[in-house]
Amino acid sequence: MMAWADPEVFLLLAGVPLLAVAAWAARRFRRGLTSSTVMLLRGLATPKARLVPVALWTLRLAALTFLIFALARPQAGRAWVEEEQLGVDIMLALDISGSMRAEDFQPENRLVAAKQVIGDFIGKSQGNRLGLVIFAGRSLTVAPLTTDHQMVRDALDRVRFDSVKQDGTAIGDAIGNCLYRMRERNVKGRVIVLFTDGENNSGYLDPVKAAGMAQVKNVRVHTIAVGKPGGAPIPLLDAFGQKAYLRDSEGNLILPQINEVTLQRIAELTGGRYFRATDTSALRTVYDEINKLEKSPYEVKRKLVYEERYHALLGAGLLLLLLEIVLGTRRWRILEAR
Repeated sequence: MMAWADPEVFLLLAGVPLLAVAAWAARRFRRGLTSSTVMLLRGLATPKARLVPVALWTLRLAALTFLIFALARPQAGRAWVEEEQLGVDIMLALDISGSMRAEDFQPENRLVAAKQVIGDFIGKSQGNRLGLVIFAGRSLTVAPLTTDHQMVRDALDRVRFDSVKQDGTAIGDAIGNCLYRMRERNVKGRVIVLFTDGENNSGYLDPVKAAGMAQVKNVRVHTIAVGKPGGAPIPLLDAFGQKAYLRDSEGNLILPQINEVTLQRIAELTGGRYFRATDTSALRTVYDEINKLEKSPYEVKRKLVYEERYHALLGAGLLLLLLEIVLGTRRWRILEAR
């Protein structure tokens, strides 16, 4: 199957006959000169010599024609290639509030465990665009939606507890930030995966209202609540640099609780699912399940791969130009004048 990459170049072909007419007119004009010397030379010219100008112009016009065809870039279909793409936009919202320091997840704490599992999730999300939002007392986008999964993984690796300076848990703001990053509509599906271990206590946007906004925009929100039942103590360093645990004014351990009702409501409103993970193994299972849920194949597209075929035309045009130069040397001009 032949195609032309730049068919508009063929408009230049209209100039080829015009040049031929111009050359013929110029030759007729020269024949009409009244100079006796010229008439004498014309009368003495051999038939072969009189054919030289015609041959030169024929070569020029033929070379120009070949070059125009080469500029139009003829292409031949080489093979049909079938492509099946997976197309879901997924924003990951990761809680990095102080309660994520709790050590009921291995290794080290909830945040370290979450980063490892999310990193594995990124590696398995082939064909999807991914983005990353982190939140504590406010939310922050650290990776916009992209197919460059390594960039998202690198952004995840750089996340620390102090990446957001304001402590707290702004779940509603995190959802709103993700929605802002998902303004495009020409995708098969749009999903937010919300990972948190606390209750909304910061930010400007109510989580349920944010879920309503996601519902209107047809964005699913999967919510993941992490932490053992009853909560876990939050480690910190005391004034002497020794490890201690966060306590209230009466000396009791502070064990932050998860508002499961709100997270369930968010998932229900948006058509997503609510998950509860009480350890690292369960968290890994949750992300594997989400990865299976969010594979939405686009229709298979067949694409014809072309290869350029202008080389022969270009070579022919240059060869004719070279031949015209050779015929137009002084030696042939002398022959023409005889």
